[in-house]
This record gives sequence, C-alpha cells and structure tokens, in this order.
Amino acid sequence: MRRAAALLALLLLGFPTPAQEAAPAAAPAAAPAAASPDARAAWERLCAASGVAGREPLTAFHLRAEVRNRSGVQSNDADIDYRYLAPDCIRFALPSKNETGRFGPAQEQYWVKEGKKVTVLSGREWKESRQSVDDMLALARNYAALANPARLTLLALELVPVPTDLWTGLAREAGKLTWLALESPDFALVRGEPGAARPEVYRVELGLRDDLPVIAIVRAKDKPGVDPLLVEFSRYEERDGYRIPMVLLVHVLDRKEMPVRFAATASQEVYVTAAALRPGFTVEDFKPEKSP
Repeated sequence: MRRAAALLALLLLGFPTPAQEAAPAAAPAAAPAAASPDARAAWERLCAASGVAGREPLTAFHLRAEVRNRSGVQSNDADIDYRYLAPDCIRFALPSKNETGRFGPAQEQYWVKEGKKVTVLSGREWKESRQSVDDMLALARNYAALANPARLTLLALELVPVPTDLWTGLAREAGKLTWLALESPDFALVRGEPGAARPEVYRVELGLRDDLPVIAIVRAKDKPGVDPLLVEFSRYEERDGYRIPMVLLVHVLDRKEMPVRFAATASQEVYVTAAALRPGFTVEDFKPEKSP
C-alpha cells in the first residue's frame, strides 16, 4: 500500500500557472545572498510562471489517476482516488478498492474502510498503517506548498550542470534544459527504514523548460542512506487556474548499475484523469462514515 500510494503523491511537484496573463506575478522568495545573478533570474522566472500575487493558498485538492506500478518484470494497473484538506485530513482509495485516511492527528482519527466495515487504526499494532497514511499526508502538504514556490524557504540556490546519475538517454535530453538546484526544509521524501532520522534539508534539482519543471530530483541533503527520487513531468494542462502535469514517470535508483544511476524504466507511471484544486472539502468529508 505504501509504495503505490506514496509515489503517486509526487504530483506534489506540479507548479501552477497564472490565472490571468496580465496579472502581476507572485513576488519570489528572497534568494540567498550567495546566489548568482543568473540563478536569481531563473528563480524569478519560475516564480513568475507560478501564479498571480495575492492568490489564495492551495488548501485542498482531489485527484484521480490511472497508475501502473512495476516491480522487476511484473506490472500492475490501478485507479487511484486521492483527497486532501489542510492541515490534517487525507483520504485515498487503495488498489484493493478499500479506503484509508485520517481526519485529524489523534490515533483514533486514522481509519481503513473495507466495504461497510470501518477499522480504527489506533494502537501499536496499526503503527505501520498510520505511517502509510502519514506518508501521503506529508507529500500532500508539499503539493500544496509548491503551489506557490515563491513562499518556499530557500537556504541555497544555484544553477548546476546536468546531474551525473541520469541514464544515458535522459542525460542527452537533460542537456537541453536549464538546471536550477535549491535547498529548503519545505520538502519531504517517502520515509526510509524505520527509525531513520528525518532529513532536515532537501536538495531539489529542477530541469526547466519554458520555466516549468520537466524533471525533478529530490535528495535528502547529507543523508546518503535515503534514496532520491526522480520524476519526469509532461502534458501540462490547466485545472482551476493552475497548470499541472497530467503525466508523471517516477524513477528510482538502479543499484545494479555501476556507477549507480536512476533506472531508465519508470517504476511507476501516473496518468491524471481528473483534478479539482478547489473542491470545497470540510473535515466531515474525511470521516469514514461519509461516502466519497
């Protein structure tokens, strides 16, 4: 459950587009003093592409997607339904057609629903299930935060060369992109092994075309034991005044390659079929008794 659902949540890296072409752009977050003029200019263009100044934060969304997961030579397809309401509510359908989620931070507010049967996920025996829900919640919060990149806390910002751990075919295409790397605490990766320390700073490398990311690599800074993830984005479309990628290809490291690099075959393909970014949810919509 955790792998299929959590990788889908990398939709969080979508960026919005201006709702009105003539409206003023959002003011970019202050770039670090050490950032070069060219890096600052690239960041300002990214922020200008993200939306209009003064727009309301993204506090809820509802996504549906067709997902193909690969493990070795095997693959399976599933339809995913994914709902979020800030700050603590998440609800999503599993490939098994069951649902799970939470409507608050207390253990008693976590649940899984199988048909009409509801199980409350409180207690030590449900710790792993609650963590799976929290993975999705953390990534949903990132999606909402990145709906306005101008509000990110930037610790470092620089133009960088093409990353060296891309597979050969992508490396050729990546050379045509502008690569902007930033460091910020405002990100998350899917958790690592139980007990692993949570990284405090993330390094995100964005391959930009027309000021929007077509590749994003999220790395935990100074945490070599936490694997990075690479996502390819394509087919941007407008939804509720935002431009979001409707196709995402997720790649993990291939540790059988020497040197280690991202696998050329996507471990997950995500095809968004419906997206509502102003769904009008309330907390009641995230309780298991409420039909989705």
